[in-house]
Amino acid sequence: MTKIEIFSDVVCPWCYIGKRNLENALQILNEKDKQFESRINWRSFQLNPQLKEEGILRKDYITNKFGEGANSEVIYERVRLAGEAVGLKMNFDKIIMQPNSSKMHSLIYAAKETNRDIELIENFFKAFFIDGMNLTAFEIVSKVASDIGLDGETINGVFHDNLFEKFVQEDIIMSKKYNITGVPFYVIDDSIGISGAQPSEVIVDAINQSNKNN
Repeated sequence: MTKIEIFSDVVCPWCYIGKRNLENALQILNEKDKQFESRINWRSFQLNPQLKEEGILRKDYITNKFGEGANSEVIYERVRLAGEAVGLKMNFDKIIMQPNSSKMHSLIYAAKETNRDIELIENFFKAFFIDGMNLTAFEIVSKVASDIGLDGETINGVFHDNLFEKFVQEDIIMSKKYNITGVPFYVIDDSIGISGAQPSEVIVDAINQSNKNN
């Protein structure tokens, strides 16, 4: 069985694209070999850990990241086109607030308890990049989490008692050991690393190489 660790942030558009590329790669491998099996483990990473918990206005985030007068439409055009190529219609113009993703990562770990973490990851991606939801708002993040089955007690525990935060921090420490500075980043069978939202074919080749090595 192939083990795939994925360091990712739910407010990273390239991570959303990378998720689609990985899904396509696994489909290719399954079609070629019905015996192919994989175990996927999503790891937390924060592109903007310095953001305050309540987040900031998206326009201020763009200015801080790219400079005064930066045109987000131009900056994100390449990302938008890359998203369309894998079937994602990202609506960057809908995004009003840039959230700190820490609590969302904790909620993903909570969802992992019932094997619904990947579903929640997908829903956070969609809520932010497709629907332009304000993921700095407790009630909106709570709704996304409750829609996949997380109960109110667990959600409140994440927000008010730092439930599951230790797992998020462990991932951050691990990412530093791997010298990861950007995401998505894939670690295949603890031996092969892939940086960035690489095409499905690159992921397929890396997995095949890992299987040969093992």
